[in-house]
Amino acid sequence: MKSETIRLLVREALAEELARLKGGTGLRAQTTPQPAVREEVVSIRNSAELMQFVLRLLKVTKDGRGRQEIEEGRWVFRLAGGGSGMGTVGTSGPRATPGGGSVTIEQGLISERQIDGLSKDTRRLVLGKRARLTPLARDRVRQRGLEIERIG
Repeated sequence: MKSETIRLLVREALAEELARLKGGTGLRAQTTPQPAVREEVVSIRNSAELMQFVLRLLKVTKDGRGRQEIEEGRWVFRLAGGGSGMGTVGTSGPRATPGGGSVTIEQGLISERQIDGLSKDTRRLVLGKRARLTPLARDRVRQRGLEIERIG
C-alpha cells in the first residue's frame, strides 16, 4: 500500500473520530476539520529583508502545493506592524519569528502538511494550550528534529 493511500486513510479515520468525539456523525460532520488558513507575518524594512522574502516565496511555491494554497487564499502573508517583525496572526495560523528560528501556533489541529510547510531553518515549534498535533504531524516533527514548547 502506498504511503499516500495510508495517509489518506489515517486522515479519514481522524476526521471520523473527531466528529464522533464532538457529537457529529460520520465523515462529513460539521466538526470535520476544514483546511486552515496559514497566515505568515513578514517584516520588510530594507532590500535585504525583501530579498529574503522573495527567496522564501520561491521555496514555498517550488512544489506547486504552496502556490495553490496562496492562490486559493489558504496561505496569506501580512506585513508586520510597527516594524517589530511580529504582528497579529489568526489563531490557527503559524506565527514565525523574523529569523525563522521558531514558529508559534496558538490553537487548532496541526497536520503534517503544515509542518512540511514550515521554513527549513525552523528549529522550535511553540504550541498554545489549544493546539494539537496529528500523529503524522508529530512524526514529521520528530523527523525534522524540531523542539516543541507548550505555552498557556
